[in-house]
Formats: sequence, structure tokens, C-alpha cells
Amino acid sequence: MTYQHTITGIIRHHECDMHGELKLHALLDRLQDAAAEHAAKLNVGMDELASLQLIWVLSRLQITLHRPLLLGEELTVITYPSGVERIFAHRCYDLRINGERVGCAGSFWLPVSTTNNRPVNAKKVLPPEIMELPDVEKFFPGMDKLPDDCPEFCASRTVNAGDIDLNRHLNNAVYSRWITDILGEKLCAGAVRISDIQINFLSSGMPGDKIRLRAALNEEGKFSAAGEKSDGTLVFQAAGKAVILRD
Repeated sequence: MTYQHTITGIIRHHECDMHGELKLHALLDRLQDAAAEHAAKLNVGMDELASLQLIWVLSRLQITLHRPLLLGEELTVITYPSGVERIFAHRCYDLRINGERVGCAGSFWLPVSTTNNRPVNAKKVLPPEIMELPDVEKFFPGMDKLPDDCPEFCASRTVNAGDIDLNRHLNNAVYSRWITDILGEKLCAGAVRISDIQINFLSSGMPGDKIRLRAALNEEGKFSAAGEKSDGTLVFQAAGKAVILRD
């Protein structure tokens, strides 16, 4: 059993924005692929959890990028489990190009019951040897709640069939696409490169849900964002730092 998993791939045209940089949601797709492949190799993947009437749900994610990731570059994602915090399984990602670290990420995952939609402590799912890995580099431990300090309504989105993933929920990468979109809208069709972000996934988006999006962005690039259902239930919150791109 290997406690580290690597995926490598060229950054393709369809993954890039108008500046030839890897889109945030395309990066999240790669992180999700790496995590899913590795969980399967560790015998805690979708099939194993389905037999227990559970699914893995991404609860929190934090990413730092040291530089833009460019069209044609070969991006290597190295991922590994990094213990349990409270009830969350913590997973890390080391992002490298030509051996150089260009970014990193940490994530909190929860097993959730498919029968009552309630979370289960990750310690009840993960084997002890995964929870007790010694001397692993841990990115962004202690990710916490985010303040709901983003009052400015920007736009709305409807969860469509193409946004739904294998768990039959709004895919986590779609949230990041919405965040990038609404920050750009605040710049009057401008563009941003998100260099640091934490996203907290709070409630499942289901087909047909209408999500009201809020965002705030200052001149230094500090931003916050949130999405809520029509009844006021928060679906996600995010905060971080963006570089405002000028043509």
C-alpha cells in the first residue's frame, strides 16, 4: 500500500483562461481526480464507502499558488492523507512543475451517510495506519469557519444537470468557477488570478436549486464570497487573495 499518489498532465487549451493560465476550477478537477484515485488505492474509495452506505464529501479546501500555471506546462499533483482533525480526514496536495513547488493545498473530507445525510467521524472509516502517518508535510491544518461578512449581492445561478457529479450533488469545482465569474463581474468583465483561497462547502447544491451569489473585492485583491439558497441556507463561503489582471 502506498501512502502517496501522483498524477501528471500537460495543461491543455480547454483548461486555460484568456491569459493562458490554468483556470481555478480546472485545478480543482485535477485535485479531485488525484484524491479519488488515491482513496481507491487505499481501499477507502467510492466503492468501499458505498458498501457502508457512505460517500466522501469535501468540506473545506485551501489553496496557495506561488505563480500562474501556464498553458503547455506539465503539472504534477502529489497527494497523500495527513491524519484526522476533529472528525475530518485531512488530505494534502503538493503542486510541482519541473520539480519546483508552484503551490500547495490542504483539504478536509467527511464521510456522510447516504441514508440520513449525516456526517460520520472519519476515524470510523480510515484504517489506523493512514491516521498515524509520521512526518508528513501538512498544508493548512486547522482550517476553520469563515465569517459571513460578504453582504453585496452580485448574481444568481441555477444548478443544472451538467453541474452534478457522481455523488448527485453540485460538483465542488463549479463553486470555484462561480467565484471567479462573480469577481470578474465586479471588475466589469475584468479578470482575476486567484493566488490564495479557502472554500468552505456548507450545504449540497441539488438540481434546480437557485443560488444567490455575493462577493466583495477590494483594490488590493482581498476578496470574500458566498452563495445561499432562496431560504437563506448558506451553500458555500470563500475568502482569499486575487491578482487583478489588466490587459
